Amino acid sequence: MLTRRRWVQAGLGCLGALALARPAQAAPLRAVGSQFARLFEGSEGQAPKGLAVDLLGQLFGDKVRCDWLPWPRAQLMLEQGEADILIGPYRTPEREARMLFSVRAFYSDAMVWYARRGEEAQWSGEFGALAQTPVAAVRGWAYGSRFERMRPSMGQLTWVQSVEAGLQMLAKKRVELFAANDRNCQPVLQRLTLADAVTRCSPPLDVLHGHMAFGRSAAGEALAQRYDQAFERWLRGTEAAELYRRWGVEKPVTAL
Repeated sequence: MLTRRRWVQAGLGCLGALALARPAQAAPLRAVGSQFARLFEGSEGQAPKGLAVDLLGQLFGDKVRCDWLPWPRAQLMLEQGEADILIGPYRTPEREARMLFSVRAFYSDAMVWYARRGEEAQWSGEFGALAQTPVAAVRGWAYGSRFERMRPSMGQLTWVQSVEAGLQMLAKKRVELFAANDRNCQPVLQRLTLADAVTRCSPPLDVLHGHMAFGRSAAGEALAQRYDQAFERWLRGTEAAELYRRWGVEKPVTAL
């Protein structure tokens, strides 16, 4: 029996020009996601835009509809079968128990601590030094296995609802460090006029890879295979490089 990855590779050789769209009589696919800068931007009730929207459009044409939702609700809709695709989740063991992930990632993020400019030395790369340091992170985000292992030892960790809330707490000296990534933080720093006051620390906490996710069902498995095959072909075409350049997103060095 072929693994999913080998199934995808085998399918590329025998399918030729893939039929990417569903049969005409089938209902459109529903893709849901939340605010991911440059990947999936918008607000509830408005048509989203971003690299992920254009990517799905190139793979499935007009047979996909994208909806912007709060992140917890978007995940729940996928799990309950009310949506076909969840846009952009990082792959974690906990999430893999609840949803299927694409074979390849379509973007990557370095997860980093942010500090007030001049105070970057508060992060030395060792989580043990943060046991009594007031820090913040976004509720519902994945930060990588190292962060999860050390989370119980961070005695003053505050969960916030958004990047904006975390950056404001940092600027107002309510926390000393805030965990996020450049792709999401830079637009907010510009909007809040904090770009000169807040900066990222090094080294990164982790590098995480963002995927498309699908329901854990026979239909979800079939759709995941169709997406994987279509994405492999798309990566080899000129459209991929053009789309990443247009949205200012780096193509993952390794997409696994």
